[in-house]
Amino acid sequence: MVTGPHGDPLRWDEVPASLTAAVVAELIACGWSGSHATEHSVVVPLERGALGLAEAVARGEHLYVLWGGPRPEWSWCTAHPNAPTAGKIAPLLAAPDQPTHISAQIIRVLRTGRALP
Repeated sequence: MVTGPHGDPLRWDEVPASLTAAVVAELIACGWSGSHATEHSVVVPLERGALGLAEAVARGEHLYVLWGGPRPEWSWCTAHPNAPTAGKIAPLLAAPDQPTHISAQIIRVLRTGRALP
């Protein structure tokens, strides 16, 4: 497999900090100021502007974008920040190591509630 500047995504123990920092920077530039990253995810506190996730906004949930799974890929779910587990996890359909594509898909989910057009 050809690897990019972040190494081989299939060999990541943790998502490279430079990758999640780039995704968070793009989200902040688009107005999602509370966005932040962990070693395995990007977290976006939901606000009224998340029209596609209005019910999750009303419940005080956050959007979690996670890397992992049996066949590692980006996926997303919403959950309350203090919840021990999330609800249904859906694929994000984003390239593993392209921050512009990942953040564009996150914004699509925030606006529409889904990763597909």
